[in-house]
Amino acid sequence: MIWPKKKLPDLQGIPLSLNGFRVRLRPPVLSDYEDWTNIRGKNKNYLTPFEPRWHEKALEKDFFQRRIARQHKDWKDGRAYSFLIIDRQNEKLIGGINVNHVCRGASQCGSLGYWIDEELQGQGLMAESLRLVIDFSFDQAGLHRLNAACLPRNDRSINLLLKLGFEEEGFAKKYIRINGVWEDHRLFGLINQKA
Repeated sequence: MIWPKKKLPDLQGIPLSLNGFRVRLRPPVLSDYEDWTNIRGKNKNYLTPFEPRWHEKALEKDFFQRRIARQHKDWKDGRAYSFLIIDRQNEKLIGGINVNHVCRGASQCGSLGYWIDEELQGQGLMAESLRLVIDFSFDQAGLHRLNAACLPRNDRSINLLLKLGFEEEGFAKKYIRINGVWEDHRLFGLINQKA
């Protein structure tokens, strides 16, 4: 498969790297395809109980290309911000974070989605990564609020959000379709205290 010659939206003005002590976050690019496919494929059984149902072509190159084009357009339009998490020690892709459904106008908010390689759970890498995205969201993207929703059985994610200062704000019945089933979610929010 040859990449189309169509130019992707310009990423001028997008910070190409958010650097932490152990992780570096950056927007995805087309050349990430092989690493993306390998880590997502390796973690498919682990991730599918927590994510919307995967498209049958989710790991194919043309699907990835469309995904990147959409993510770049959303970033340019200020509708979403997508990051890959890179381990700074070995420069390997280990996960991803998205700030989705960005609303401007009076609300200035976005919704977090995130995942990390199952083998790296519990090492603080996602906490460090989310702190970088929270700072980006509030200081650079100008958001007033971040929302997050977790399956009630996802204790690890719930504890992480609480550790990062999110407050539990409610419960939504059949809120998001996870792996083909409408699932209840616990709702969390974090307010930009600097604004």
